[in-house]
Amino acid sequence: MESIRFKVAGHIFEIVQGGMDITGLLPNLKPFTTDDNADALFTMRIDNSINPSWRGTRIGFFPCPSASFEVYRMDNGAYQILILMDGKIPCTFIESDSEYRNFTVASRGSEANIIFGLNNALMVIFTMCSAAHSTLLMHSSVVENEGKGYMFLGVSGQGKSTHSDLWVKHIPGSTLINDDNPVVRIADDGTPIVYGSPWSGKRPIYKNVHYPIGGFASIEQKKENRIHKESIPVAFGIMLNSCSTLKFDKQIHLAVCQTVSKILEQIPVHTLSCRPDKEAAEVSSNVLKV
Repeated sequence: MESIRFKVAGHIFEIVQGGMDITGLLPNLKPFTTDDNADALFTMRIDNSINPSWRGTRIGFFPCPSASFEVYRMDNGAYQILILMDGKIPCTFIESDSEYRNFTVASRGSEANIIFGLNNALMVIFTMCSAAHSTLLMHSSVVENEGKGYMFLGVSGQGKSTHSDLWVKHIPGSTLINDDNPVVRIADDGTPIVYGSPWSGKRPIYKNVHYPIGGFASIEQKKENRIHKESIPVAFGIMLNSCSTLKFDKQIHLAVCQTVSKILEQIPVHTLSCRPDKEAAEVSSNVLKV
């Protein structure tokens, strides 16, 4: 079967299409195609002929804002994961091997359900396989300015995207590079780098670029614009809450925590209380760009 290789944050993965046109179905992947023949971090094989056959121990049901996950762990450590759209519509089934190198994925439903399921399957698998390599998939909106990436964190609805747009509008030289799920990786020399990714929420910002991280700001809506540096314990909680952690797997969760700790040794986290206005962008840029 025809396979296609992709590179995200320096990690190569391969998709065996199973008769599907994966880049036609998921055009967000196109900017990340590669001819690099280095070893793949993982291979995802699409096989819509299989039916879920639950084995092992049910780990639990994990609800998220748009997708929920029902997780089983088999005796050899392999996983079976069912992805549910809007927490109730089964759309994609994932089965791993015990080494988390090979995954079989089956999708069901409408084209919209399949697209949703495959993208979420890729994000889960990418997180599962990359965590041990000082890599985080984060919930953040990111802008680039003067060769550095500035990451805006926070729960949905607090204004991360709005604040990025304010930088693009009011802080000269700013460009939006991802609006929902960038990847952060610590380079071999210890530098934390933010990468664009194939996943960017509701806005199609799929840029295959990377920059050293200039700063983190956690956004919260307030009636006045203020920014302050957080203590390490508070910053750790903010960062961890912004990461895909897969808490059902202790080793993956520990690897994520270790990467967060290493990043915080170099880059602080600020909390920005703000209005959605020009002054808010100026307040944050004046502190983060120092």
